[in-house]
Order: sequence, then structure tokens, then C-alpha cells
Amino acid sequence: MKRKLIVACGSGVATSQTIASKIASKFEDDGIDFPVEAVDYKSIFNELPAAGIYVYVAQPDAEVLAKAEELDIRVFPGIPFLTGMGADEIYQDICDLVR
Repeated sequence: MKRKLIVACGSGVATSQTIASKIASKFEDDGIDFPVEAVDYKSIFNELPAAGIYVYVAQPDAEVLAKAEELDIRVFPGIPFLTGMGADEIYQDICDLVR
């Protein structure tokens, strides 16, 4: 898997950028070279084909989840990266995919 990880929120600026920065920083600390990008949810259908991993802020609708499954994209919740609760486990699952 050598595509990119996208983090989507409503605007692609605030929350998604914060989570994307946290994940990118952890990747750098762990020596993982994998692109991470914050995007806005309105453009999610355009972004999914280039992604391998999708981290969401707000629960995506069924159509988005179906498209992600069709494209074999792994989907993870992003809120744990803000709260810290459960973030280590999700990060480890993501690392297992990109290594």
C-alpha cells in the first residue's frame, strides 16, 4: 500500500489538519514515509481513489463507507487522536498497514 492517508472534516482546515499533523508527526518519529493530507468532507469522493487510509472526524455516511470498501480503503475514527483515548491502538493498526 503506497498511496496516502487522508483525514477529512467539514472544512478540511481545523480538526482534520490537527489530526493529520499529529499522525504525520508520529510517522516522522517512527521513521515512516507515508503521505498524510487533510481534506474537506465535501471533496471526499474525489479524494478516496488516491487514498489507502481514511481517518474521519464525523461519522461518514453509508455511501462514503461503501465507496471506501469498494476501493479497499481502510477507515479509522480520528477523534481518538484529539482525545488521546484509544489513539495508540488506532495508530498501531495504521502503522501495520503502511509498513
